[in-house]
Amino acid sequence: MRAPDNHHYLHQKSAFLNVLIVISLAALISACSPAFSNLAASCTPGTYDEQISSGGQTRQYRLHIPSGYRTGTPAPLVFAFHGAGSTGSEFERYSGFSVLADQAGFITIYPQGQGDLANWDTLPNSKDVAFVRDLLAGLEARCSIDPRRVFATGHSRGGGMANRLGCELSDRFAAIGPVSGDYENGESCSPARPVAVVAFHGTSDPTIPYNGFGLPGAIHESYTRIGTPIPTWAAGWGARNGCSSTPSIIFQEGQVSGQEWGDCRAGADVLLYTINAGTHNWPTDVNAAQMLWDFFVQHPSE
Repeated sequence: MRAPDNHHYLHQKSAFLNVLIVISLAALISACSPAFSNLAASCTPGTYDEQISSGGQTRQYRLHIPSGYRTGTPAPLVFAFHGAGSTGSEFERYSGFSVLADQAGFITIYPQGQGDLANWDTLPNSKDVAFVRDLLAGLEARCSIDPRRVFATGHSRGGGMANRLGCELSDRFAAIGPVSGDYENGESCSPARPVAVVAFHGTSDPTIPYNGFGLPGAIHESYTRIGTPIPTWAAGWGARNGCSSTPSIIFQEGQVSGQEWGDCRAGADVLLYTINAGTHNWPTDVNAAQMLWDFFVQHPSE
């Protein structure tokens, strides 16, 4: 009988062990690196740049889980959408939402737009609505999310995206808070249930004209796309929510005033903060992130 080939056996065993080592190292690196990991990752405090497959495409986002998060304790969730040409990380920096999230204990997600301009599709039935739906489902499977306290905010075109979610995912979002929002086709809106709304707009915004018209001496391209005065847009939400047709002034601080359409169905108030001489930039006259969060806290879904 031929003796076993020990050299061949040892060679196979060594090769097998090498494969195990490579696989183990890859798994360790993947677990330690937050960059572009999957939704199957654990839900632990920190900031992570990740990706998800949605609609046959790879979509990116930034996720901030607050320092006080504890598994098993349902946390509020805020979707925060950057403006066109920007990024989620830039919006995180200048909005201050992640800092506030650590103080208040809510999870924040910053989805990333697509295309050369990193834009959002805010038209009815857009692929970005499906992207958000996929993100929300994945996060609910991964983290402890309070389903009554899911909110959306955004700046400029990102504000338009928050508005679109209020129109089409009202069964998932309790309230929206656009800032200098671009409401292209904003009147094409039929929410399944009332959605509370808070918004900030400047009267001297050259990009999204407050009164629905370009500034004196200039015709901005937004005039042909939007054309709806911002107070009319807010009143439209008031009508959808069954609010009082006449708003009341409930806030006045420096150049900022707030008018509210109240007595709404399901407590879904509509509040518009107007910044006199304000532009398209993120507000500096008031702490917009804190005011948005304060409104969200008061308006969970029923």
